[in-house]
Amino acid sequence: MALYAEIEKIDETDREVRYQFADAAGRERIMLLDKVSGRTAPEDGREDYLYRAVARKVAVCWLREGAAPGRLLVQS
Repeated sequence: MALYAEIEKIDETDREVRYQFADAAGRERIMLLDKVSGRTAPEDGREDYLYRAVARKVAVCWLREGAAPGRLLVQS
């Protein structure tokens, strides 16, 4: 199963970052990163394969760099 998602930061506060990404059908989704805990959550509640790949990419960058990346790409 191939996957591809462009991830873009759309908002950032002191506690949270909102990211937008789209599935293969073009449906846009939102993921939240809690900057205090380092945890992510899908805004729509769907924790599918694509969300998990996006969440992993964002969380790893957050932990390594200590800053919320502006744009990322997930591809497999």
